[in-house]
Amino acid sequence: MKLLIATLVSSVALVGAARAADAIVYDAPAPAAPVVPENYDWSGWYIGVTGGLGAGDSEFALDDGDDFDGSIEASARGVFGGVQIGADWQTGNWVFGAVADIAATNYGPEISSDGDLGDNSLESSLDYLGTVRARAGYAFDRTLFYAHGGWAYGQMSQTVVFDGTTVFDDDVGKNGYVVGLGVEQAITDRISFQSEYSYVDLGEDDVFSDGASSLSEDTRFHMFKAGINFRF
Repeated sequence: MKLLIATLVSSVALVGAARAADAIVYDAPAPAAPVVPENYDWSGWYIGVTGGLGAGDSEFALDDGDDFDGSIEASARGVFGGVQIGADWQTGNWVFGAVADIAATNYGPEISSDGDLGDNSLESSLDYLGTVRARAGYAFDRTLFYAHGGWAYGQMSQTVVFDGTTVFDDDVGKNGYVVGLGVEQAITDRISFQSEYSYVDLGEDDVFSDGASSLSEDTRFHMFKAGINFRF
């Protein structure tokens, strides 16, 4: 009898434990939310190095005070290399900014003649070129397309040789404007690469004037450059 009662009690206990185990519900962990990458933010300061090529025509106009009044165009080529500093501000996909740069260069034309006309030459070389520009563009995440424009300035070294004698050798400051287009690509969060086209017009200035005659130069050229920027 005692054995029967013990067996019944054990059976009831086992059934109750099984039902209790079935009643326990283990919640599966919620799946992790997908990570949505944030778009690149162009806002902030940057400094960079740039280099490129320039090509164009310079027009020289001569007025001897009497009957002769003419002009001649001379092709020019040169390289540029310098530094820049700028800042951008982004709102939505639009990016607005300002940048200042300065570059050393050997850009400039040279005209010469010899033989029956004598040993004559006119050399004009741009020593440096600086710009202060605004820029505005549209960003596709890490790629920025932009337009730019502003003030351009520089210094020309000009030498005139007539019949083997140097009659003029001086420097003249130049002022004008620059406009263009560019694209910039963020390679990392702190480094970006840019390529840029610019049209530069430094205006017309006198190379020399002695009161009776004058020679002026009108300087315009196209510039293509690339640069690496380090962003903060």
